[in-house]
Amino acid sequence: MTAALHAEWIKLRSLRSTYLTMLCAIVLGAGLGWLDTTSVARHWATMSAEDRAGFDAVGNSFTGLVFAQLAFGVLGVLAISTEYGTGMIRTTLAATPRRGTVFIAKALVVGAVTLVLGEAFAFGTFLLGQAMLATSRLDVSLTDPGVLRAVSSAGLYLWVVALVGYGVGALLRHTAGAIAVMFGVIFLAWPAARALESWSYLPDKLLLSNAADVLGQVHALAVKPRLPSLGLAYLDLLLYLVVALGLGAWRTSRDA
Repeated sequence: MTAALHAEWIKLRSLRSTYLTMLCAIVLGAGLGWLDTTSVARHWATMSAEDRAGFDAVGNSFTGLVFAQLAFGVLGVLAISTEYGTGMIRTTLAATPRRGTVFIAKALVVGAVTLVLGEAFAFGTFLLGQAMLATSRLDVSLTDPGVLRAVSSAGLYLWVVALVGYGVGALLRHTAGAIAVMFGVIFLAWPAARALESWSYLPDKLLLSNAADVLGQVHALAVKPRLPSLGLAYLDLLLYLVVALGLGAWRTSRDA
């Protein structure tokens, strides 16, 4: 396992896609959060009472999270799908015949890297947003109630999305197909769930994007019927993680 972990670490840090996807996460995720908090700080005096009441200093910093999560999901997909696309998986399995060991080693490396990057992104984006909000005295501190939980949960969410992408990539073994599935899970599932609201709000409560809305904010947005409670949002992350990794492990154990 030690040798397998070392090999997977070399692979991940040797891929240009690792750096490109993280650059996209920073530019789109942190950049849009910075633009949104800058806009709020400049137009606070002219904003309506309703908009002011719904303002969340933490949530506004994470406006770009919707794009950053796709970059993390793509990173997870590429960590496994590229080996099947190039045929290098044969070399990997020749060096480490136990497929379960390969799958676990990849998952541990991808998980460790994306957890560090996700938390760094979350705290960096938060601090950047608060620096802009401070110009209008709208900023909050990590020591304020619920702030540390929300910021760290945003990083945790990105970690889960990356591992879900890894699981989907291991299941499908096709880069374009796995990325399309991640795009659907992150973006397209929302309108589908909205179409079912006349029958049930349960699909809304099980969406990753809605879980992110709850986890990355301080205010109790879960009063909206379509959003999960804080506890259910964490359970959603666990369910997606278990299902994606479980399916990926099952496919890996079946054949190469």
